[in-house]
Amino acid sequence: MRIKIFVLGLMCFMIYGCATAPAPRQIVKAFTIEAQFDDVWVAVIDSFSEMNLPIANMEKDSGLITTDWIGYPLGKKGKVYCDCGGLGIWIELEREGRFNVFVKKITESSSELKVNCLYRQTIQPATAGAGDSIKVRTCVSTGKLEADMFETVKSKLKIE
Repeated sequence: MRIKIFVLGLMCFMIYGCATAPAPRQIVKAFTIEAQFDDVWVAVIDSFSEMNLPIANMEKDSGLITTDWIGYPLGKKGKVYCDCGGLGIWIELEREGRFNVFVKKITESSSELKVNCLYRQTIQPATAGAGDSIKVRTCVSTGKLEADMFETVKSKLKIE
């Protein structure tokens, strides 16, 4: 009987202790802007600077601007931009994001802004000892950074 209670207790602890996956979300990644491509391009570059997103690569001909992995402080800011799910018995060591922004000419007076965000979280067991494995898992965007980028670009272009 004691073994059954012990096994049941252990199973409950393991189920409770497992990290859970983040919930999938429907987010807006593409925005139409009533402005010429060149103006939007300059506004996007200014927005990267204002939002403290270091640019790794940019190619105006393709309309692509990218970043490398950017670490977020283990606090509210990182949790606003992405959802990594529950930790269970795990602890978070690091949270990072990587961004690709595309600017595309639609017409002479309108452009499309597309923001793609990737997030990841590095975790380890709370009872970690030497040799315990560290895991990296994918997080999902909350849509906040995409919306912030769009609003920042609009403000640079002075669009309502």
